[in-house]
Amino acid sequence: MRFLEEIKMGFEEVCKVEKELGEWYELHQFHLYSGSYETEELAKFLKVSPRTIQRWLKEKTKPNKEKLAKIKRYLAEEGSKNSL
Repeated sequence: MRFLEEIKMGFEEVCKVEKELGEWYELHQFHLYSGSYETEELAKFLKVSPRTIQRWLKEKTKPNKEKLAKIKRYLAEEGSKNSL
């Protein structure tokens, strides 16, 4: 029974990450096309290459939990700068 619970927990975690990734993608598209930041700036903030972000956007790879948290923080900071 424990094995099934672990599988369920793992599946729920994957679903959560997928949802967060989808939300990030939508926010990225909005901010990118509104001109509020550039992929290169985000890459510098995350300490990854712009190409890595392009791979994420094309869904060839996915950011890990740590990077997702940093992306959210970056978007929140950018949003607060733009609202001033």
